Amino acid sequence: MTSLTILYVDDDHQHRDLVAQALTGAGHAVTQAADAAAALDHLTKSPFDCVVTDYNMPGDTGAAVARQARVLNPRATVCVVSGHPKEEMTDLPTGTLLMTKPFSVPLLLDVLTPR
Repeated sequence: MTSLTILYVDDDHQHRDLVAQALTGAGHAVTQAADAAAALDHLTKSPFDCVVTDYNMPGDTGAAVARQARVLNPRATVCVVSGHPKEEMTDLPTGTLLMTKPFSVPLLLDVLTPR
């Protein structure tokens, strides 16, 4: 399996830590961010293979993170995770993957793994 660099963005500290630990345990390098502003800062400093972001966060939404990730690295896999209906997230950029919360880490790994 290829080791990926993953930016994981979620304002829920416990959920973020749990998922990041599982992704790290699977052999990936994970950078965590608690909100869109921190994620955007990370995106301007480092390239990531994958960006996984919660949609509903204080400040900017995950759509802002997804848009900037697409601009800075069009080849990155970008996935938004949310408990909100897809119809409420009309501002996601084309090509953004969408997963419903709650999700399993094995499913997330399957979605992120290049084919």
